[in-house]
Amino acid sequence: MTRILGIHGVRNYKAADTTPEIGSKRLRTDWLDALGSKVPGLDLETAYYADLLRSQRQSGELDEADLALVEGWAMAWGINADGVQGRATGWLRWICGQVAQRTGQNPAVIEKTVRMFFPEVARYFATGRTPVRERVRTALLRHRPDVVLAHSLGSVVAYEALHELADELDVKLLLTLGSPLALPHAVFHRLDPAPQGDFGAKPSGVRRWVNVADAGDFVAIPKGEVARVFPGVEELPEISIAPAWPHGVLDYLRHHSVSEAITGACPAGPGPG
Repeated sequence: MTRILGIHGVRNYKAADTTPEIGSKRLRTDWLDALGSKVPGLDLETAYYADLLRSQRQSGELDEADLALVEGWAMAWGINADGVQGRATGWLRWICGQVAQRTGQNPAVIEKTVRMFFPEVARYFATGRTPVRERVRTALLRHRPDVVLAHSLGSVVAYEALHELADELDVKLLLTLGSPLALPHAVFHRLDPAPQGDFGAKPSGVRRWVNVADAGDFVAIPKGEVARVFPGVEELPEISIAPAWPHGVLDYLRHHSVSEAITGACPAGPGPG
C-alpha cells in the first residue's frame, strides 16, 4: 500500500464544502478518479485548506498586493509594463497578451488563470501561511505519506510544511505539479525558509523530489528553474497535459509521467517507511 497525501492549489473552495473534511473527501474522490488504475494499491488522502484562503471580494477582482505579484510574474517573462498606463484591467490584459504571444496560449485563458491564482497566493503570504501550514502539517503527521503530491500553490505549502517537519517524516517522493516555487520575487524570495543566495533547499525529510510542468503552463515559470534553484530536484522533460488549459491538476494526474514517478518511488507498494 502506497500512502499519498495530495495538497491542492488555488480555486478549490466549493460552497458545498461546509467542513474541511467534506472538502477533503471531494478532492480525494476527484484525484483518485484522475489517477485511475495506473497506480495500484493507493491509500490517498488530501489536505484541504481552500476555505482558509477564500476571499469575500468579487471573483477575479485584484487588489494592489495581487497586482504586485502579477508584476513579478511579468518580469519573469521579460515583460516590462512600466510604460502601460495605470494598473487596472487594461494593464493586466496587456501583460496577459504579451504572455500569450510568447506561449501561443489564449490570452483570455491566461487572464482568467492570473485572476484565480495570484489573489490566493497573496493571501497565503499575507495572512494565510500560519493556518494553512498548520492544517497541512496536521495532515502530514496523521497520514505519514510515502508520497506528497502537490499542485500549484500547494507545492509552496508542501515545501514549507515539509521543511518544518524535516526531522519527523520520511517521505520517499515529493512530486510537484505546475509549481511556481522558482518564480522570483512573487514566490521564491518569499519562501520560508528563505533561500540562501540564489538557491533553496530540498527538505531533509524528503528522499527524492520530482517536478513536472506542462510546456505551456504559464504559472510554472521560469521554465526549468525549479531544478536549477533547488539543487537535487529532478525536472522531468516538459509534457503536454491539455493545450487549452495547461495548469489543471486533474490533467496532470492523468498523465503517465505522474503515475510512473509514483510507482518508481514505491515500486512494491510499501507500507510504513
